[in-house]
Amino acid sequence: MKVFSDYLSERYLFHLHTFYTDGKLSVEDHFRFCAENNVKTLMFTEHVRKELKYSFKDFAEEIKECGKKYPDVNYLIGAEAKVLTGGGLDIPEEILSDISLIAFACHGFPDDANLWFDSFSKLFEADRWKNKYRVYVHPGRFLQKRNWLEEHTSLLEKLIHKAIAEGVYVEQNKREMLPPSSIILPVDKSIVGFDIHRKEDFQKVLTYFQGK
Repeated sequence: MKVFSDYLSERYLFHLHTFYTDGKLSVEDHFRFCAENNVKTLMFTEHVRKELKYSFKDFAEEIKECGKKYPDVNYLIGAEAKVLTGGGLDIPEEILSDISLIAFACHGFPDDANLWFDSFSKLFEADRWKNKYRVYVHPGRFLQKRNWLEEHTSLLEKLIHKAIAEGVYVEQNKREMLPPSSIILPVDKSIVGFDIHRKEDFQKVLTYFQGK
């Protein structure tokens, strides 16, 4: 695969959702935004579960068709999958051949900080995902939702260092402002994510681009 950092060297759009799950935008809405705003690469990260309620094949095919319509926009087909206790990943086997990117997320997890840390650590270490681009998304959400972030900032920082050591990129999530500003991410191992769900979110993207 192309080196991931090459995609990040030009304007890109990472972490986004569509009508297929909880987004309010179509696949083409994202392509059109990129084409109109000189965004070179579009990285889809649609939610998945082992038991899907939509056709990921149809989703992937729609992306490919839009890619033909907007040839100046590169695209990556990816999935946002949640970590399971013990370090597994809630992702259907049948979509793995369609994706090149996996966003590791925490959606629903037992209230156990050590279990959270150990599970993500094992996920980052797992060889089976290393043939994909891997990103740890909204880092610290697990702690933030439980009001544990201040208490366990050092644990989050340790987990982020673990991710980077294993070749996993870490998201600067502009929707939830995670990780906290006290944790400085290496520029070459971080990726800006907008967690786009609706049209209004595009304005936040433009504001970010204008500030660079």
